[in-house]
Amino acid sequence: MKNAAVFLVLLLSGTIPIWAQCPSNKGQLEVAVSYGLLSVDQLSQKVTGDNNPGSKNITYNSGAPFVTVRYFLYNRLAIGFAAGSSSERWQYNDVYTPSTIISQSKQSATTVACEVYYIYVFRKYFEAYTLAGFGSSFTSTETVTNATATASATTVNTSTAGVKAQYTPIGVRVGGKLGAFAELGIGYKGVFNFGVSYKFGPASWWKEEK
Repeated sequence: MKNAAVFLVLLLSGTIPIWAQCPSNKGQLEVAVSYGLLSVDQLSQKVTGDNNPGSKNITYNSGAPFVTVRYFLYNRLAIGFAAGSSSERWQYNDVYTPSTIISQSKQSATTVACEVYYIYVFRKYFEAYTLAGFGSSFTSTETVTNATATASATTVNTSTAGVKAQYTPIGVRVGGKLGAFAELGIGYKGVFNFGVSYKFGPASWWKEEK
């Protein structure tokens, strides 16, 4: 009992260093830059067509670069916004004479979404998390149909607005204030998403010695 009392006095006086048992993410602002592969736009181009009788060939794909800003309401829970864009080009070649290009198209999409981020495994330099997002997307497409013996060339421009979502059941971040991450999910950020992030806040993102 006497030893316990002495320990308590030393603890309160600061003579014995205290190591926090959990990170102090609360109040942090995190900025992330990422690049995704196989976004919902890219997947849709691979599996859908536009009633063109030719053979579809994708000639360019930008991937899905995104910037995300989130604020930690609690140690494990954050809310934020994500904004990004993607572009793609494709063409249709004649089935019987592949060197003949029937039409060429280019498409660009911009997405702005709200996201909820939750960390379910939290260690000093390791986080495993999940996130879900929902927002608006604006897409513009230009299609140029080449002239034939019976028809002149045409150019058609279309613009659409819609709603897109992202669900990432598995994400891993390694690092302290500056970290690298990789994610597996489905939606506007892609099936595979990876990047770097930085947490702005107190000098010590983890409460160490007092």
